[in-house]
Amino acid sequence: MDFFTHVVVGALMYLLFLKDITLDYLILAMFFSILPDLDIFIAPLKRISTSNYLEHRAGSHSFVIGIILSAIIGIIYSFIMNKAFIIVWIIALSFYGLHVFMDLLTTTKIPCLFPLSKKEYCFYIEKAGSLFTMLNSIIFIFVLVLLYLIPVDIFTFRFVINLYTALYITYYFYRTISKVWISATLETNQKYFPGVLPFYYTILNLEIVNNEVSSSIERKSHFSKSKEIDNMNANLNTGEMTLFEKAVALINANYYFAKWAMFPIFIRNDGMFSIRFFFLETMMRNRSMHIQYDFGVVNQQLIGVRQGYGSIQP
Repeated sequence: MDFFTHVVVGALMYLLFLKDITLDYLILAMFFSILPDLDIFIAPLKRISTSNYLEHRAGSHSFVIGIILSAIIGIIYSFIMNKAFIIVWIIALSFYGLHVFMDLLTTTKIPCLFPLSKKEYCFYIEKAGSLFTMLNSIIFIFVLVLLYLIPVDIFTFRFVINLYTALYITYYFYRTISKVWISATLETNQKYFPGVLPFYYTILNLEIVNNEVSSSIERKSHFSKSKEIDNMNANLNTGEMTLFEKAVALINANYYFAKWAMFPIFIRNDGMFSIRFFFLETMMRNRSMHIQYDFGVVNQQLIGVRQGYGSIQP
């Protein structure tokens, strides 16, 4: 989820369940609702450590780490602010956990039980960086600023809070039902991806039979027929299939790229065979991140790696 949505949903959940607790606890709750994403500030530690769990959306996005961090920070906060530790800890843990849970809804896997388990999970209900929720969250913040600058009665304030709370709950409920319903109809070689708007989604079809690789991307809506965006069908010789398998192994060895679904295309140049993988999780308007592995045809060795962002096309 984006920064604004984490802040807004954290504040809304606080006002929904803990409305009678003081303002300083609201600030504490909002801080813990974004704390896992502050892992960007530990990135310099990668210079002295090769651990993948120092990356963004890695070790910090764990319920177990949340228990530990909320306890440590809670002790310090309760001592300095003269607050009851148990209340501070419950609020801190609840909103840290809320952040992790919301990121579990996205299309990017996180190690939510690290260090007890390094297995990563996600539910593919929402795009990791949803423009729809980000825009709604920014509008909500803007509305709150207006309500502050133009003092309104408590009824109006509560109406706005309840309206947005209902909006987010309905939105994520619709997303969840949509994903579960559609996924139940898919075959084993198909994968569901949420679209920008809640009633749009994308289906990846990827099938490998012997040396033939076939894939296609379909954009669908609950209210219209499906539209095929791209398709690819390639018959690889034995050497090319070996290189494709090497490229897949390289993808799986990369902490970030191994999390994502791949739409491969193959490029044959003089003496070089290239495999370019587009990642469906980052796709928007038929454009997405990609990584390309270039191999020498004769020596079967990797000779180059390139990353980029562009149109998905065979």
